[in-house]
Amino acid sequence: MVKIFEEDKPHLSGRSDILNDVNKDENLNQSLESSRGTQRKSYGYFLAIQNFFETQQEIHDLWQKNREMVDYIANEVGYWNEETLNFNIDWNDYTFHSLEGFEADIKDNPKPVHSIHARNLGQTCAKWTAIVNCSGRDDIQGGELIFRDWKDPARRDNYGKAVGDDETCQPQWINELGTLIIFPSIGAHGHQLVVSGGFRRVQLDFKGPSFK
Repeated sequence: MVKIFEEDKPHLSGRSDILNDVNKDENLNQSLESSRGTQRKSYGYFLAIQNFFETQQEIHDLWQKNREMVDYIANEVGYWNEETLNFNIDWNDYTFHSLEGFEADIKDNPKPVHSIHARNLGQTCAKWTAIVNCSGRDDIQGGELIFRDWKDPARRDNYGKAVGDDETCQPQWINELGTLIIFPSIGAHGHQLVVSGGFRRVQLDFKGPSFK
């Protein structure tokens, strides 16, 4: 079972939120970003940044909940929020999850961090989720991230036929050490079966006033 350790952190930005269906084909023509990372890939309201954290020291500090590392992520999420959905966010209100997966763990029925229903209307809720891979692929077989609204990386089947394409699929490096993935918290995600080894990931859920 995946272990989760949570820490709640007790300036609003964005507009009052009116939630619309995500248009994954929308062209995002603006460009707001930090200088961190080596490659970027976006699809709809999903964004992946390769090598957002480039050193083992930064990864270690993030795992230890270092506020400077968290602020790097929050700033990047803020840029992406301004460029895309412009949700109303309280950047000091977030939940930090330290996720560890072990052999035989599986979460292949993706679930969102936040789902809208009658019992949580009018309550503060998660708006943006950010995931950072804190372990490398040398440490694990399986355990790849799954997103309901972003297809797995393109590949070739046993007969050499292409499955998926680079435009609509996750980048090949999405599960690599130091990669940052940002997406709306209503987007369902999970992970494939861990065949051997294990993983470490940090997940941050940034919150704001309820959707309308």
